[in-house]
Amino acid sequence: MAQVSTKSDNSNVGRSLVKAGASIQRRTVMHLPSLLFLLLATQLPFVYALWISLHAWNLMEPALGRPLIWFGNYANELFHDPAFWPSVANTAKLVFGALIVSVVLGTLLALMLHRQFRGRALLRTAILIPFLVTPVVSAVVWKNLILSPSFGLLDWVVRIFGGASVPWLSRFPMLSMIAMTSWQWTPFFVLVLIAGLQSVSDEVLEAAQVDGARRWTVWWRITLPHLQHYYEVAILLGTIFIFQTFGKTYLATGGGPGIQTTTLPYYTYKVAFQYWQVGQAAAIGVFGVILAIVFAQIMVRYFAQGTEGVE
Repeated sequence: MAQVSTKSDNSNVGRSLVKAGASIQRRTVMHLPSLLFLLLATQLPFVYALWISLHAWNLMEPALGRPLIWFGNYANELFHDPAFWPSVANTAKLVFGALIVSVVLGTLLALMLHRQFRGRALLRTAILIPFLVTPVVSAVVWKNLILSPSFGLLDWVVRIFGGASVPWLSRFPMLSMIAMTSWQWTPFFVLVLIAGLQSVSDEVLEAAQVDGARRWTVWWRITLPHLQHYYEVAILLGTIFIFQTFGKTYLATGGGPGIQTTTLPYYTYKVAFQYWQVGQAAAIGVFGVILAIVFAQIMVRYFAQGTEGVE
């Protein structure tokens, strides 16, 4: 009897394994179309851009063809283009400046909106408006209604306190870009951090209050370590999104004055559709993708090292 039961158990296990294998195969086949679409939509354009970057291609001179020059475009951008490295520096300034402002304001607003008060739901909805506004509308509003030296809101406030009219976009171009970008992305940080604050255990906070811990101690010792993962996600995604800023630069400053606000995305557009050098523009775009990947990898490894042993 024991042998019969053992054989039946083995046969049942075998049937279960066969069914599990068939189920996995069906799921794999079902996922193939979406996986194929994802590869075609993301990797094929990048491979095509990489192929273009290896050629000298000027749209205004089709008779010259597209001769293969291998890494000539990359060498030209890295060592001979006087505007390339300033655009990299401007991109870094915009990303880090907007991140710092968004993180600080996002933290303060998240702490305020996490408390119970009348009208909190309405205020939470209102704070999301900048995040939902398109970059084009955001740039037009900031340029004409807020930063305009003639009838802008900021200039009106300065005049109330007896100050003179200030052409913000020409005198403080990068600060203006950081303000516009932070205004759009601060609500994103608010959303992520509110989710983190709501996940903090009430029992832990109550225990800390019973032990006589002050608000600052509770924030520094309990809340802030708990929010670490939420900061990581927000900063990583925010960096990628801010790195791609184009519409505000195009409509508000046009990369100027001079090249003071020319970032890598805008410079890529400028080289491609003003200088018509498609090969060089593709090389700049590929270099920007590499920079974003390297920075993201550094951040992920840093966060992983900082969270080892935590949980």
